[in-house]
Amino acid sequence: TPKLINLDGEDQMVTFMADEIIGFDPNNGDLKWRVEHGNQWKQNVCMPVWHPQSKTLVLSSPEAGAKGLTLSKNGDKADVKEAWSTRKVQFYHVNSVGEGDFVYGTTGMQTPAFFAALNVKTGELAWRERGFAKATCLYADGKLIVLDEDGQLALASATPKGLTVESKTNILEKVTWTVPTLVGKSLFVRDKKNIVALDLG
Repeated sequence: TPKLINLDGEDQMVTFMADEIIGFDPNNGDLKWRVEHGNQWKQNVCMPVWHPQSKTLVLSSPEAGAKGLTLSKNGDKADVKEAWSTRKVQFYHVNSVGEGDFVYGTTGMQTPAFFAALNVKTGELAWRERGFAKATCLYADGKLIVLDEDGQLALASATPKGLTVESKTNILEKVTWTVPTLVGKSLFVRDKKNIVALDLG
C-alpha cells in the first residue's frame, strides 16, 4: 500500500515495489527518488514507517533485513542516504508501528516469531521477546493491539525497555494476517473465514 509522507512541506507518495522503494509526487507522478531493496522472493510487503523528526524512512523485508533511509530535498528531487542497515530485524508480511524513536513489530519468517523494538535513528535492536506468532499490530491510546496469525488478540504496552502484555485471548482461527481496524471504540478483526466486531468501550 502506498504511504503518503511530507518532506520539508512537500507531499510524497512512498511505494514499496518488488525490488526497490520509490518516492513520487502524488499530484503528477514525477519520480523524486528510488532505492534498490531486493530479496530472493520479491516480497517487499511491509509498509515503511516514516519518522518526520529525523526524516528517516524505515523499511524492512525478509532476507534483506531493515534499513533506515534519510531523505532531504534537492531542488525538485530528493537525496537519499542510508543511515543504517541490519539483518537482525526482518518485518515480513505483517506490519510494524512507529511510536517515538522506535518501531515495534514481529520479526522473522518462522513461527514462533520475535516481537521486537528497533531504534529508528541508529538501527539498533532494543529488545526481542517471544510470546506471539507472526503478528500485526495497531497503536491506539498509548497501547498496542496485537493480533497474531494464530488468531490470538492481545492488548500490550511497548516501550524502549520492553513489552508488557496486559491481556490476551484466542478469538480467531489460523491464518489471520489482516491488520485490525479500529473505528471509535469498535475493533474489527478477521481471519480467512470470519470477521468479528468487538466493543472496546
